Amino acid sequence: MLFREDGDAVIAIPQPSHAWLSGQLLRAWGNDAFGAPTPHEEVCLGAEQHDIGWLGWEAEPTLNPKTGRPHSFLELGPTTHTALWRQGVRRALAFGRYPALLVSLHADTIYGAFFDFAKASPEDAALVRDFLDDQHRFQRDCLAALADNPRYTDAITPQVVERNRLLVGAVDRMSLVIGWGRGEDAPIPNVPTIGDGRTSLCIRAPDGNPADLTVDPWPFTADRVEVLCEGRRLHGRFDDETAMRNALSEAEPVSITAVLTPR
Repeated sequence: MLFREDGDAVIAIPQPSHAWLSGQLLRAWGNDAFGAPTPHEEVCLGAEQHDIGWLGWEAEPTLNPKTGRPHSFLELGPTTHTALWRQGVRRALAFGRYPALLVSLHADTIYGAFFDFAKASPEDAALVRDFLDDQHRFQRDCLAALADNPRYTDAITPQVVERNRLLVGAVDRMSLVIGWGRGEDAPIPNVPTIGDGRTSLCIRAPDGNPADLTVDPWPFTADRVEVLCEGRRLHGRFDDETAMRNALSEAEPVSITAVLTPR
């Protein structure tokens, strides 16, 4: 779950809804400088389902007693987080090995960007290393199985797999920026371009309106892209988990939309 501040309330956005927004961005992706994802459907689906492991947690979110609100995805420890990722990879297999491969690879992206082994406790560091070792075995097994399918001959080269991992990471970050609704410039690093290049994008809200954004450089096919996800407007703070869950289930649904245009 992630939160957008909304006066004295927050709009609580479930992780699968945020991931849906990521998939919308990737389906609009591609031009002369930023190639479209390939294999298109599998990569877009991997982006759209990268947080599928959160489905069960979002149905019964846990209470953060320090904030009086549900835990955000940044507030959960490695024991919970790695379990959710394992579940997500298993669930993604229902769609096929290539989407599941991308969900697993996205775990590498997340832990590489946000987990500090040097500052973590020895127990947490060991837990994450074991998790990543398991995912690397899964990834090797996926690639070996996909090698028998002619559809994926060109899609399982190291260059293409890495490009697709970076694409999912890029639209994930973009979706977070849109969901949080913050006004400051937001850099999106390590975005793959045509060939083996990489660049950074910058998302801006020129007038301070999080629903009206510019992206520079422009990575999309059309000259205007509109995306949406859904959250719930949650008022108050809670010291009881059941009361928090009830309030969240009864909270007003809110559609979060954004229009992206070139700078």
